Amino acid sequence: MNGNVVLTNEFLLVAACCRWPPSERRNAAIRSSASQPIDWANFVRVVERQRVAGLVHDGLQSSGVEPPPTVKAHLAAEAGEVARQCLKLASEALLLQAAFDRASIAATFVKGTALDLLAYNKIGIKYAWDIDLLIMPRDVRRASDVLAAAGYKRIKPPTNFAEDRFDAWIGFAYDSLFLNERNNAYLELHWRLFSNPSLMSGVTAASSSRQVAVASGRSLRTLGDDDLFSYLCMHGAQHAWSRLKWLADLAAWLSTKEAGEIERLYRKSRENGVGRAAAQALLLCAQLFALPMPQDFLAELKADRATRWLVAIALDAMAGASTPEQTDDRLLGNLKIEISHFLLATGTRAWLRELNSKLIGGIDFQRIALPRPLFFIYAVLRIPSWIWRRAVRLGQSRQSAD
Repeated sequence: MNGNVVLTNEFLLVAACCRWPPSERRNAAIRSSASQPIDWANFVRVVERQRVAGLVHDGLQSSGVEPPPTVKAHLAAEAGEVARQCLKLASEALLLQAAFDRASIAATFVKGTALDLLAYNKIGIKYAWDIDLLIMPRDVRRASDVLAAAGYKRIKPPTNFAEDRFDAWIGFAYDSLFLNERNNAYLELHWRLFSNPSLMSGVTAASSSRQVAVASGRSLRTLGDDDLFSYLCMHGAQHAWSRLKWLADLAAWLSTKEAGEIERLYRKSRENGVGRAAAQALLLCAQLFALPMPQDFLAELKADRATRWLVAIALDAMAGASTPEQTDDRLLGNLKIEISHFLLATGTRAWLRELNSKLIGGIDFQRIALPRPLFFIYAVLRIPSWIWRRAVRLGQSRQSAD
């Protein structure tokens, strides 16, 4: 299933540290991986690439594996920073939920603090850099006002975007990025879950949700189990699981569930149109984290050739052959990942909408203001614009290497 992907000793040790929950079984897996020759400098690069310092620090400590002192100190410092960032974002999320409730705006938090608690039963071990908030499309402008009052400034698209252009952005895109310059907290405001409007189109801020207790008398609203599973799988698949952190979070959450419930979630994901993404995710969880599932169920997931190809793409995106390189630094960038999106889209309508989202690039949409009747020009610009950005990116990478 690995194809030509080489999973290095360093990557495998990092993956072993990311297993959850803490147990002697996890400790044994970590000690077994650590018994192989480890390039500790490369190990640190893998940890940083995968953004799992908190999990790795916890795993090494629990298993009694002692890395070199400089590596141990570095991981401890990174884990401390992860914990501080998580606590900051948890506090921000609680304040924002209260603000949106006062404004009577339906808002649901996806991933973030709520997933932290569902997966790990604590805050501070899972890397996070932003808050993801889902609202209804009709509430985008009111939500932007609430965020502005809370100290957040919109940075994507920029605030100097003309009003009619922002209306077009709401129809074209699925999110905007905000920054609270007071505490450097980022927030992604979503009015759809994915750029392809056919993916999980029935899941909105008005969908069935659940409350996750954060502190005494305070909780956050997040997706229900069925929608959360489907979303986490498709979100990871959209990025080809290029950060191990996303898969680790999913596997940790699934470790709290019986095998029969995991299979039920998979069946439900197929109803949501994201079955192939779910199959990819479950196979990766079984391979990298030994998530227990019945063999006949795993055989069913492996039977689809496209799913096996998606697994190979994900392993390549995570491990990057023999080095933990960023996939965007390669000659063709994320082209293979972009192509994989067509395997994830189910049905002709979803496939055509995926094609449409690929033909109009977000960067081009922000840079060049075209009236709606001329939107077809974005498709003409797409390839030369992409080639130009690839050349600039690769040139910058070479300069950094020098």
